[in-house]
Amino acid sequence: MTSSILFKSLPVSLLYCILLIPIPLYFYWGIVNQLGPDPLRFLEHKYGELGLIFLLITLSISPLFKYAKINLVRYRRCIGLVAFYYVVSHICVYFFLDIGLSIDILLSDLQKRYYIIAGFFAFITLIPLALTSNNFALRKLNIKTWNKIHSFVYIAIILSIFHFILMSKTWTGELYFYTGITILILILKIKSTKLYKKLSTYSNADISK
Repeated sequence: MTSSILFKSLPVSLLYCILLIPIPLYFYWGIVNQLGPDPLRFLEHKYGELGLIFLLITLSISPLFKYAKINLVRYRRCIGLVAFYYVVSHICVYFFLDIGLSIDILLSDLQKRYYIIAGFFAFITLIPLALTSNNFALRKLNIKTWNKIHSFVYIAIILSIFHFILMSKTWTGELYFYTGITILILILKIKSTKLYKKLSTYSNADISK
């Protein structure tokens, strides 16, 4: 109970700082050679994985509130933006450190490596969401337009999980877990749509005849 109260009273700005600590921390560990035999690959993978984790947490907030009465809605924008910052860090490690700003290598990877194609389009999909995750955008856009833009997060998570699956050589426990959570989130989202509810109503009406 006490920890729950403390978390609910946690300032959003402080949560930003806490959740973003791993970005400079892992980078420092990479510089001092504390990330194993291939620090660049580790750093690239870790930033991407943390981006996926925070994206899944962001999408879990509404179901947690609806089905478990756990209210973390005030932190949703913060966690969503944190996910984007990790994705940006993941992209920067790849583009600046891995391929050394080479456009030729980037274009070659986009043609040959399907996981990079999926990751690239996931990143592109997240950009308008990040740009409109502020009060100014919410005031300028009507709520219907804003909601449509942010519904693309479900496309982003599908592309992200495909990126992770295609990149992984074997199915690990983490991969099964992330994929399972993604499928569950998508099922719950589909069940909450007006179309699904209408189809369920028609189906129940047919059964009752």
